[in-house]
Amino acid sequence: MTSPISTAVQRRRQLLHSVESLRGRVRQVLKCVINLHIEFLVLESDVAALLDEVRALNDDHEEMQRLDRLIETLRDYSGPTICHEWPYPLIFKGTIDEAHVAQILNGGSSELEVPSSYPKEYNIQLESNTDTSKRSRYLRFPRKSSSNRRLQSAD
Repeated sequence: MTSPISTAVQRRRQLLHSVESLRGRVRQVLKCVINLHIEFLVLESDVAALLDEVRALNDDHEEMQRLDRLIETLRDYSGPTICHEWPYPLIFKGTIDEAHVAQILNGGSSELEVPSSYPKEYNIQLESNTDTSKRSRYLRFPRKSSSNRRLQSAD
């Protein structure tokens, strides 16, 4: 028979072993909780970034819808059109793809150089008495405010 002291020592060793085992399990659970918390923080930041992207896409979509409505409105419009954004004289009717022609004409060149890939009907000869560097006052759209113009005219 074992003495009651040795039984108590064995019992204490078993309890210490079970306590150490429980401490190890608690550490594992804490590590899992910390990792889970980090995952939640990462997900939260991802969700915030996605929300920002959705807001930007929503703004772009609203702008696209506004422009679509404007295009539909202007498609059947037959009244006069005033364009304040095109800073070059409107010399001929053409497509937007030929917009560089207006830039060349504004530069004061007397002959338009058209790439050889264009058909021959796009070759435009300007008359020598046409002053392309001076725009008509009806086609000029100054970018200064009216208060700046008043100050300059007062000088």
